[in-house]
Amino acid sequence: MLAPDQTRQSAVFDHLRTSILTGALPGGGRLPPSRALAHELGVARQTVVLAYERLAAEGYVRGRTGSGTYVATDLPDQAPAPAATPRVAAVTLSARGARLAQIPAIASARDPTLGLLLAGGLPAPDLFPVKAWARCTTRVMKPLAGELSSYPPPQGLLVLREQIAAHLAATRGLVADPGCVVITSGTQQALRAAADLLLDPDDQAWVEDPGYIAGRGALLAAGAQIVPVPSDTEGIDVAAGIQIAPNARLALVAPSHATPLGGALPIGRRLALLDWARRANAWVLEDDCDSEFRWEGKPLPPLATLDKAGQVIYCGTFSKTLAPALRIGFAIVPAPLVPAFVRLRTLTDRGTDAFTQATLAEFMRQGLLAPHIRKMRTEYARRRDALLDAMQRNVRRATPLAAPGGLHMVAGLPDDIDEAAAVRACRARELAVSPLRAYYPTTPRMNGLVIGFAATPTALANDVARRLEAALQSAAPKTPD
Repeated sequence: MLAPDQTRQSAVFDHLRTSILTGALPGGGRLPPSRALAHELGVARQTVVLAYERLAAEGYVRGRTGSGTYVATDLPDQAPAPAATPRVAAVTLSARGARLAQIPAIASARDPTLGLLLAGGLPAPDLFPVKAWARCTTRVMKPLAGELSSYPPPQGLLVLREQIAAHLAATRGLVADPGCVVITSGTQQALRAAADLLLDPDDQAWVEDPGYIAGRGALLAAGAQIVPVPSDTEGIDVAAGIQIAPNARLALVAPSHATPLGGALPIGRRLALLDWARRANAWVLEDDCDSEFRWEGKPLPPLATLDKAGQVIYCGTFSKTLAPALRIGFAIVPAPLVPAFVRLRTLTDRGTDAFTQATLAEFMRQGLLAPHIRKMRTEYARRRDALLDAMQRNVRRATPLAAPGGLHMVAGLPDDIDEAAAVRACRARELAVSPLRAYYPTTPRMNGLVIGFAATPTALANDVARRLEAALQSAAPKTPD
């Protein structure tokens, strides 16, 4: 891009001079006629004429009457030496930067060449509503075109916030004012924003043990002192949390489906958690990920529906119901906190992509999201049952624990199998499992693998189960003859 004080004439001159000095235009070579070069560059002919005159004045070209302009064979200066490859200095991060660089975000690095078979927590790409989404994209393209020169509203498009509020009321029983909905780039950004705004460095924050890795990372990145609280088949043990850290400032919980064991918080623990938050003047971050997919029992209402004191921040996402790549999540924020959340969004990234927001809003406005979720729920239930059945028949070295909800399950391993070795053996057979150990912020209480089923078609269940058993057999220690 031209600097503000450069003219087109200077740009043409600089381009030709560089070409001459580097040999791209060799000595004695004829330059194009000024009219032809002006046409090629899209500038006025006079611009090229003036550039040629300046080149001649400085000795780079010679004019020959009736013949044209030629590159001089005796240049006034030498071609610049090729730039040496810069030596990369040792990178010195700040203390804070070094700490951030060490915070785990996922269970294990994803190999882009590896497929999605048994990948935990990821939806099925083959079920994405491509045609319906494309129609919605086309429909919003023209109305939105006039707004592309502006930044999107940092709180999110009002039309999407209204659709989200209506969707939550209809499907989750959660009444939310669109004015309290903040659009984020996935749940992760919502959790980090809440941590940045509500926690000071070294403030204590409860996290589930085992629990959501990236959520824990968001709190650590904000400088929180995380307090691991045991999580079992009924979710976080609130009584244990109160005993360990009664004065914590925040609790990150997944009441409907704890990661990765799948525990759902019963009413007694829910009320105890809210009572603790009220007495401790603490905040509760509710991660409602996977709540649409429950396989046993009735769907559970959000914890936020019981909140009377305005101390629950409800976080949701479309990563599981549609696609993670859309990067659209949201937070239902107590009204007094909305201005701070919006200001932080402005400081962070100026808002989420308006085009994707508008497409999603149109998708929801046309009533396409609810039937899509029903379709996915039906298909995922089939895939879960098929994989469980195939594992029970073909896998002897792992015990699947049928989680009551979500898109993954945990398979327990015998103590003589090393998790890391099992993961490597599985990935060598194109099975994208994750180690259970990574979900524990403390010493793991169980040896196992996290196994997804959403992206594993039923037709492949038996083959996948046999490959899993072969991997585990290869990872097991050899028994003496």
